[in-house]
Amino acid sequence: MASKETLAGCPVQHALQYISGKWQMGILWQLRQGPIRFNALKDTFPGLSEKVLTENLKFFEEKGIVEKQSFPSVPPKVEYQLTADGQTLLPVIEKVIRWGYTHLQEEKVQRDTLHTPSVVMNELEQASNSSDQTGV
Repeated sequence: MASKETLAGCPVQHALQYISGKWQMGILWQLRQGPIRFNALKDTFPGLSEKVLTENLKFFEEKGIVEKQSFPSVPPKVEYQLTADGQTLLPVIEKVIRWGYTHLQEEKVQRDTLHTPSVVMNELEQASNSSDQTGV
């Protein structure tokens, strides 16, 4: 998480402290569907340690993005959910996901065909124009 000096007045750096960590966007995105227990949340991310998940959830709690609800039971039951402020991050995360998906598709096409979709479309358009001019 960023230091206060780094954030002094910069809205981009302020926003990034909530979504730039390796797991942060994924955690928030999983919480979009409603309350979820700690272990269920952890199980959705292979490689995410309990320590790191706990640190991220604690940070989000302190910032008012996530709320924790504890239930008196044995074993103890704890659920996490987004607050109203946390919900306001979802459109930002959705845009990032959409951009990432589109970009991954373009990279896949580029890897598979050595061309990006826009290059392919330009080549097809040029081929079409040249055949129109030659009468073929």
